Amino acid sequence: MNKKIYLSLLVSGLLINTLNAADDLKNVIVTAKTQKSALDTAGSFSVITQEDIQRTGASSIKEALEGVVGLNMGVNSSSLNGRQTINIRGNDSKNTLILVDGERISGSDAQIGHSNFQYNWIPMNAISKIEVIRGPMSALYGSNGIGGVINIITKKPIEEIQGEVTLEAGKASRDEGENVDASVSVGGKINDKFSIIGYANSKSLKPESMNSTTIIEGKKVQNAMLKAWYDIDSTQQVTAFAILGKEIRKTSTYNELNNIDKYHYSIGYKKEFDDIALNTKYYNNTSNTHTDQFSYTHEMSDDTFNTELEIASFANNFIVFGAEYRIEKYRKRYDSASDDATKGFEDSINYASVYFQDEIELGEDTIVTVGARYDKHQRFGAEVSPKANVVYKLNDNSRLKAGYGHGFNAPTVTQNSSEYTTSIPIAFYSSGAPFYGAPKTITRFVGNDNLKPEKSDTFELAYDYEKDSSVFKASYFHTELTNLIETLYTGDTVAGIITYRETTYANVGKARIDGVELEYAQNKILNQVDLNFNYTFLDTENKDTGKELFNRPSHTANLKFSAELAWEVGTNFRVNYVGKQTASDGEKLDHYTTLGLQFSKEFMKDFTVRAGADNLSDVRKIGNSDNFYIRGRYVYAKLSYEF
Repeated sequence: MNKKIYLSLLVSGLLINTLNAADDLKNVIVTAKTQKSALDTAGSFSVITQEDIQRTGASSIKEALEGVVGLNMGVNSSSLNGRQTINIRGNDSKNTLILVDGERISGSDAQIGHSNFQYNWIPMNAISKIEVIRGPMSALYGSNGIGGVINIITKKPIEEIQGEVTLEAGKASRDEGENVDASVSVGGKINDKFSIIGYANSKSLKPESMNSTTIIEGKKVQNAMLKAWYDIDSTQQVTAFAILGKEIRKTSTYNELNNIDKYHYSIGYKKEFDDIALNTKYYNNTSNTHTDQFSYTHEMSDDTFNTELEIASFANNFIVFGAEYRIEKYRKRYDSASDDATKGFEDSINYASVYFQDEIELGEDTIVTVGARYDKHQRFGAEVSPKANVVYKLNDNSRLKAGYGHGFNAPTVTQNSSEYTTSIPIAFYSSGAPFYGAPKTITRFVGNDNLKPEKSDTFELAYDYEKDSSVFKASYFHTELTNLIETLYTGDTVAGIITYRETTYANVGKARIDGVELEYAQNKILNQVDLNFNYTFLDTENKDTGKELFNRPSHTANLKFSAELAWEVGTNFRVNYVGKQTASDGEKLDHYTTLGLQFSKEFMKDFTVRAGADNLSDVRKIGNSDNFYIRGRYVYAKLSYEF
């Protein structure tokens, strides 16, 4: 793209939704870019509040999302060391787009094998709420939005300077280690124009013994986040946002199996007119992952320029128009100038995009939302992602919803370049003893210049009911997936004693996913108990083989009770059921159930003690393979003090 087009996009149109302004409207789903209440918002979504996070004792994004309808905490095609991923409506984890305040966070699992490094980016005490939109969102957010979007919305400072300190300590069963977690936040309005708030967090999961094999890998995570707002006047605001983080994964073999440095910088400008808001933002997201196992570093970086207009000038219409330019970069850098250094790789891909959405009121009972996004990709060409939704008001409390959405997932830099190659040795065994010389078999992966994006088309029908303290939702969805990107074996190449098992990335797959989601919530039962229940059914098919998709349970169900007991002790009890599923190696995995319990008590003003246990049923290994482990029974205590 030439400089004139680049500057034109930056100056005249690149825009992003102002999440900070919309976050003041607590009942608005800001990720959907709407002005309607949640009941009148098109599509299927869930909201996890800071109170929900505190009730469950979640210490990571993944834990906070456990129990959300339509989500499954599974594994990718070949996980290890207890690593889990988040799948929405049966789609791969790489098709779940993760945002922080509407800004993309690097998903590692599409470019780094067996990884799930995208779930520990920000301190948990920085979260205001998490919005999960299920179903394709490429019409607004482009690539990776096939399954849905998880948007982590952070807190804003209040009028007064305030802060919070939280300490947690816990121990997992079966020699799976100890957990220590500490976080602090402080911030508020410095003066009438300037506000700032900062967060810091350090947590570690230490295996019992580094001298013996541990199933769940050790972790050490450190994050710091800083947000600042400056009001130029009552109609203009400048924002700045930064995240710095480091994460170390360790096993009995490697004290630093993965050493991950994370950076996220953002600066934005907002201008409000009478019925129009202009929002412009630039942000960079970088993740450098070094692996001791193969002695090289994955360097992933995205630069994004985005501008957005929100137009409410026309009666019965709310229009969003935006443009975006994104540069995706990847580099594989080896530690030493060995023969492997010749396999280093560096490349980049750029995207230019425009999108719009119009939320239209047709009479008093019907809301129609239409939109589309045009993405021009440097390699594969153009992709248009349309959407159309209808919300019909049956009465004051009931809505009938229907919709269609197209989603796509662009090939990564590594997948989409024939210059990229990487090799993974396969251990060779002879007469029961390992062969420690040069490996006889090496799997070699090669990129493909001719890859096309994965695509999805989803149709959905839903019914939502909300009245007072009762909520009931039911939805059915049907998704057709095409051009699925998989690794394809192309033959062997023999070089001396070494055999290279040649593998390339190719569009080889088609799949179908049908599903049903049910949700029921009833608050203040007998004035004390809150009840939440949800159930998800999935029927999947790999159309090439006629078999079900791997690692997709047919049935999942989640039950949660929250109540206030005597002496003002709060309690939360959770039951999570995961049905039978098929592992990537073809093994049929049995169903399992985990239980969680937490008690909380405010002993004095602003000082709260929480204690509880996760996975009380002590489920640990799912099936016979070594791919699917979860943390065993975990008992913890947490202290929180606000000032």
